[in-house]
Amino acid sequence: MKKKNPLGIFAKCVALGLVIGGVIGFTVPFTSGYIIPKAEEAIRESAGSLQHDGAPQDENSENVINAAATASLDEASKNTIELIKRVKPSIACITTKTTAQSWFYQTYEAEGAGSGVIFHEDEENVYIATNAHVISGATRVMVSISESDLVEAELVGKDANADLAVISVSKTALNSVGITGVTVAQFGSSSDLQVGESVIAIGNALGQGNTATAGIVSALSKDVNINGRKLTVIQTDAAINPGNSGGALINSKGQVIGINTAKIAMSTVEGIGYSIASDVAKPIIESLTNAEGTPVLGVTVNDVSEETAKLYGLPQAGVVIEEVQSGSAAEKAGIKVGDIITSFNDTPIFSSEQLINRIKECKVGDSAKVTVIRNNETVTVTAKLTRSNIAF
Repeated sequence: MKKKNPLGIFAKCVALGLVIGGVIGFTVPFTSGYIIPKAEEAIRESAGSLQHDGAPQDENSENVINAAATASLDEASKNTIELIKRVKPSIACITTKTTAQSWFYQTYEAEGAGSGVIFHEDEENVYIATNAHVISGATRVMVSISESDLVEAELVGKDANADLAVISVSKTALNSVGITGVTVAQFGSSSDLQVGESVIAIGNALGQGNTATAGIVSALSKDVNINGRKLTVIQTDAAINPGNSGGALINSKGQVIGINTAKIAMSTVEGIGYSIASDVAKPIIESLTNAEGTPVLGVTVNDVSEETAKLYGLPQAGVVIEEVQSGSAAEKAGIKVGDIITSFNDTPIFSSEQLINRIKECKVGDSAKVTVIRNNETVTVTAKLTRSNIAF
């Protein structure tokens, strides 16, 4: 067997070491000087891109996120959002109080909810259209606008056959709850509608504040009988729930094209709601608003006959004041419970019928001269007659 030369082995090892060292000597500098820096640069660029596109850290980051969220909405959704934002402030939430009787003949106060549409304002008042059935039988009607506290409303006029009514709230009352300005709804023509057109219903559903539902026009100029009333309505599949009555049905322009009035509530029926067409409702609403109304003094009276006057030692016959309504013309004029009215505009008064007839000869806003006997003294006052707000 041939022996290996130790010197040869050593020489081969030295040669191999030189080769490996040369390779390493070239590879490491090349990698450190070129490959690694290039890789680090690529990583930095990628990280910068991620930071800018995915999670911006500058002071405008929230705006960027909101803009991105809005951009993700389709055009139809964005239009719907803008419509609701624009119209919602013109829809009032209505709360009613009525006197009811239990099965045990106990009287209690019941609360109801409805909606209304702000359609007009003047220097003193804001006028709201609603359904007549929303306020019918109420002892009090209160209104909230833009989630404000409730303020008292007065009846301007109502047409039960058309199921429409107009109520008003004073701007002074609204100012007291922080409402310094209102949004008046824009009415459109229901004759321009087409079946299949998109609509939105806005109202005080279930008395929980204004909400919106969407649907389409299902039918036009439909004559229906609702609680004995024949109404010309628009049919829609937009959800109309208790509390929506009196609210608005709007088109894609944000115009009120209907006053929501009812839905068919049957287990076999789904998606049938009715709205009084704007072309029908608007003239009636305007007529109710512009009507002079019935002037009232604001008192409850009882006759004082000559026999009664003699029996109780009263100075003369007339009508005795049994109640003075709060905020009425009589209260503002200083008329008090127990006063006996003996003359109205210089005409002697001997019965409540005579007093009512004399008041009817006047107009809302007229100043009437009222003569009363109080504590055996004759007192004459001037009362500015107001519009009747009795019997919502």
